[in-house]
Amino acid sequence: MPQEDHTRLRPGAYVRTSEWDAVFAEERLRARARAVAGRVTAPGSAFCRMTAAACHRLPVYRWRSDRVDMVCARPHTRRNGRDVLRHQEPLPEQDVVLIDGIRVTSLDRTVYDVIRTASMETALVVYDAALRKLAWNEATRSYDGAKAAEFRALVGARIIRGAGARGIRRARFLAGIADGRAQLPGETITRLWMRQLGVPEPELQYRIDFPDGTFALLDLAWPALGRWVEFDGAFKLTDEDVMGGRTAAEVSADQQKREDRVRRLTGWRCDRHGFERMPSIDAFADYLRSIGLL
Repeated sequence: MPQEDHTRLRPGAYVRTSEWDAVFAEERLRARARAVAGRVTAPGSAFCRMTAAACHRLPVYRWRSDRVDMVCARPHTRRNGRDVLRHQEPLPEQDVVLIDGIRVTSLDRTVYDVIRTASMETALVVYDAALRKLAWNEATRSYDGAKAAEFRALVGARIIRGAGARGIRRARFLAGIADGRAQLPGETITRLWMRQLGVPEPELQYRIDFPDGTFALLDLAWPALGRWVEFDGAFKLTDEDVMGGRTAAEVSADQQKREDRVRRLTGWRCDRHGFERMPSIDAFADYLRSIGLL
C-alpha cells in the first residue's frame, strides 16, 4: 500500500506527492498518459487534444490535468472514466506518431483538434508554441517563415476539410493569427487580448540593432507609436535555459540594461507586465488604459 506521501494517478499507478506538486500541468498530463497507455491504448486509438499537446512538449495553459483525452476510431467498450475521456472520431494511421513509445496524434492533427475544442487562450498558446517548436532557431534567434508556412498549410488543409465541424469558425480565426515568434504563453495571451480589445496590431520580436553589432528583440513593438511592451513572466527568472547560469537578480539587471540601451537608441517607451496584470481581460483592459494603449 503506498504511503501518504504518494499521489494516485490511477489504480496501481502512483507518484511521489512532492515530485507531483513540483511539476507543471504538461508533465502531469504526460505522467497520466504513461500510466494509462499500457492498459487502454490499441490500434485505432491514440492520445489526443491537450494530452497530445503535452506529449509534444507544448505548454498546457489553464487546462485541467486530472484526465487524459483519447481518440478512438471505433466504438469503445469502455466508458469514460475519472482519468480517461474518449472521443470517437476518424483516426487514420498517418495521423498517429509514437512519442516515448506512446501513440499520440501528429503535431498538425493535435493543433487542429485543440484549436477546435479548447478555449481561445489555451488553443492559441498551443498553436503559437507548435510554430515556435518548428520554426524558431534559438541559436540565431531567428524565425523561419517558410517552415512556419508549411505547418500552417497542413493545419489549414484540415480546417478546409473540416468545414461544418464543431469549433471550425474559431479554428479559422486562431489559425489566422497564430505566430511562433511568441516566446511565452503570456505573450500569446497579451497579443490575443489586445486584438480583442482593439489595440493596434504589434510587431513581434521586433529587432533593434545596436552600433556594436549586437541586437535586441522586443516582445511586442509599435514603431509608429514609438513604444514597446515586454511580458515579464516568472519563466524568465526560473528557466535554466533562459537564465544561462545567472541568478534571478542578474537576469533582472540584464533586462534593465537592455531596456536602457533600446530607449537611448530609439527614444521609445517601454512598459512591462506579467500575469499579475491579467487576472481577466477586463482587468487587463484597465491596465492598457492606464498606460495609454487603449
